[in-house]
Amino acid sequence: MSAGDETGRSLSRLTPVAPAAASAAPSVPAKTPWGYYLAALGLAGMGIIFLNDYRYALAAQKRWAPSSGRIIENHVVTHRGRKSTSYNTFISYTYSTETTVYSAGPIEINKYKPYMTGGGAQADLDKYFPQGKIIDVYYNPENPYESSLGLAGAPGLQVPLAFFLLAFGAIYFAREIQG
Repeated sequence: MSAGDETGRSLSRLTPVAPAAASAAPSVPAKTPWGYYLAALGLAGMGIIFLNDYRYALAAQKRWAPSSGRIIENHVVTHRGRKSTSYNTFISYTYSTETTVYSAGPIEINKYKPYMTGGGAQADLDKYFPQGKIIDVYYNPENPYESSLGLAGAPGLQVPLAFFLLAFGAIYFAREIQG
C-alpha cells in the first residue's frame, strides 16, 4: 500500500516545487504609517485649541479697556477619579470701569499646568495670585461684564508650540517608515 492522504490520493503524484520559487522571499505587506498621521492630526488639533486661547487673551489685552482689579478669592478644586487625582486652580476678582465695580470668577488659572498635589497647587496660587493682589484686567467696553486677565491667564506660546513640534515629529516618523 502506498503512502497517501485521507482522500486516498497518492502523495507521489504531487507536483514538486521549483527550487527558485522556494528561495524567493515571502512578500511582506508595505508598512502603512497611518497611525502616525492620525497622531499628528490630533496633536496639531490640540495645538490649534491652545493657540486659540492665547490669541483670545492677546486680542482682549490689545482691544479691550484696561482696568485695575483685585483678587478676592483663590482656591483649588480637586477631582478624584478611579486611577488619578487632578487639581485645578481658580481665582475670583473685582474690577472697576468708570462708573461701576464688577466681579468675575471663578475662572481657571494655569489650566494647562499639571499639579501633583493640592498643596502644590495652592502654593502656586498663593505665590502668583494671592488674595488682595492688584492685577491688570481687560474688559469689553461694549459689554463690561466680559473681562479677561489678558496674557496673565493664558497658556503662552510654549504649549501650542510643543504640540506642533510633536505633530511634525509624528509626520517625520511616518515618512521615515514609508521610505
